[in-house]
Amino acid sequence: MAGRSARDLARRSFVPSIALVAAVLPLAPSLAPVCVVITLFLGVMSGEMSFQSFRCLTWKGPLLWMVVFYLWHLVGLEWTTNLDFAALDLGIKLPLLVFPLLGAAGVRSAHRGPAIRAFIVANILSVGIALGLASYHSLDYVLHVRPDEICSGYTASVPFFASNFSWALHPSYMALYLTMALVLVMNRSSLSGSSNGRWQVVVLALGVVLCASKAGWTALAGVGVVELYKALHDPGRRRRALGVLVLATVSACALYTGSSLVQERVAQVVGLLGPSSDVPVQANSTSDRQQVWSAAMEVIAAQPWLGVGTGDVKDALMAKYDELDYEDPLQKRLNAHDQYLNTAVALGVPAALCLLALILVPLWSARRHGDHAMVALLMLCGFNWSVESMLEVQAGVLFLSFFAWLLTDKRSALT
Repeated sequence: MAGRSARDLARRSFVPSIALVAAVLPLAPSLAPVCVVITLFLGVMSGEMSFQSFRCLTWKGPLLWMVVFYLWHLVGLEWTTNLDFAALDLGIKLPLLVFPLLGAAGVRSAHRGPAIRAFIVANILSVGIALGLASYHSLDYVLHVRPDEICSGYTASVPFFASNFSWALHPSYMALYLTMALVLVMNRSSLSGSSNGRWQVVVLALGVVLCASKAGWTALAGVGVVELYKALHDPGRRRRALGVLVLATVSACALYTGSSLVQERVAQVVGLLGPSSDVPVQANSTSDRQQVWSAAMEVIAAQPWLGVGTGDVKDALMAKYDELDYEDPLQKRLNAHDQYLNTAVALGVPAALCLLALILVPLWSARRHGDHAMVALLMLCGFNWSVESMLEVQAGVLFLSFFAWLLTDKRSALT
C-alpha cells in the first residue's frame, strides 16, 4: 500500500517537476541541475519508465545524436592529458546523456503544456525583473550623481542593455531563451487563433532587443520574416505579423537613434563585414571572434581527425593565442566561440560533423512532420552555435537537452 501511494505521489508530481525545470532555466539557472535530478527521480518512481520507450531514440530525432555526441567525448579521453578539465567538461555535458534516458519515461503531449507555459511565463517575468532592476539602477544614478559629474543619458541607459540588463544569464543565452519563448507563444497563438499572446510577443521581443546580443537580434529578425511568410495566406495572422515587424522596426530605429551603445554594437558588425583596414581597432566581442576563429582553424588544421582530446581544448587554444600574440582572447581565456569549431578542436572534424548531423537530420524529420517547435529549437541552436560555444556551458547544454526531450514525440520518431 505504501509503495502504491509513493508511486501515485510521484506520478502526480512528475508533470509539475517538468514545469519547474522549464521555469528555473531563465530565472534560477543554478537550481536547474537539482530540478533535473528531482524530475529524473520522479520519472523512475512514477512507474512510467519502460524499456519499450527507448524506441524513441532513433536517428530521426535529436536524442540519439545527443547520446552519440556525449559518448564521443568519453572516447576522447583516450588521447587527452588534462583529465581535470575533461571531467568538468563531461559533467557539464551530462544532460546530453541524462535526458535521452529520461525520454524512456515517454513524455506525452499532455505533459508539454504546463512546461511550455511555465517557460513562457518565466521568460516574461525575467524581462520584468530586468526592467525593474535597470530602472532602479538608472534612477539611482540620476539621483546620486556626484557634483563633479555630468548626468548623461548614455550612462543612465547603460543598465538597460547587454550584461547590465541580463541579470541571471549571459545576454546571448537570455536572448536565446526569450526567442524560443517567443516562437512558442506565436505557435500557440496561431494554433488557437487567439491574439491574447500579442502583449507577450511585445515583451519577449523587447527583452531580446535589450539583451544587445547581435546573434539575438539576427534570430529575432529571422523569426519575424518566417512568421510573415507563414502568414501570407492568413489575413488575420498577416496583420499580427506585420504589426510585430513594424513595432520591432520602429523600436530598433528608436534605440539606434537614441542609444550610443546600440550604435556601437551595430558599428562593430559593419566594421567586421566592411573592407579590411590596417588601422588597429579596440578589442570587442566581434574582433575577438575573428581572432579565436582564426586560431581554432589553425589548431584543427594540425590535428583534423582526432583533435587534441576532450580535456585539452582550452589548453590548445591558449597556446595558439599566445603563439599568435592574441592578447585579448588569451587574457579572457576565450573558447572558440563557435561550437562546431570548438568540437573540431577537441575531437576532430568527424565529431563536428556528428554535431552538425544532430541539427540537420532531426530538422529534416521535424520539418517533414510539421513540428514547428522542434524546427525552431534546432534552427536556433544551429545558428547560435555558429557564434557561441553553447555546449561548453550549463545554460546551453540544458536548453538543448531539456527541449529536445520535451518536444520529442515518440509516435513521430517511429514513423
